[in-house]
Amino acid sequence: MRIRFWQFEYDFDRDDAKIVVPIILLLVAISVTDLSPLWLLTTIVAYYLLYFFAMDLAGIVKDCWSRRKMRCPNCKNRKIFLQGYQGYKSDEQYAYYFCDHCKTTSILTDGGLLKVSS
Repeated sequence: MRIRFWQFEYDFDRDDAKIVVPIILLLVAISVTDLSPLWLLTTIVAYYLLYFFAMDLAGIVKDCWSRRKMRCPNCKNRKIFLQGYQGYKSDEQYAYYFCDHCKTTSILTDGGLLKVSS
């Protein structure tokens, strides 16, 4: 949708509405309702924090979760070393890791590290 103000012309789309409409609703709510303006401002700040930073927060949580999987399955030590890639009971190549603490070799799967049975 195109909006014209005097000589200015602006394209207003759905993403712009997600930002502008809550501000308009906040102004209406402050002028019409008996609710505390502090509560209304708090909710609008929470909305914008979630709107702008929720994807970044999800990425941080995902990185932390994947780091928790990277530990030795035997002694739970996080200091492991990549030995290389090799096939394990299939044609697919897996990353082999070595724990220096307990001398265990393990492979990286979707569920984390898995101890290789000798």
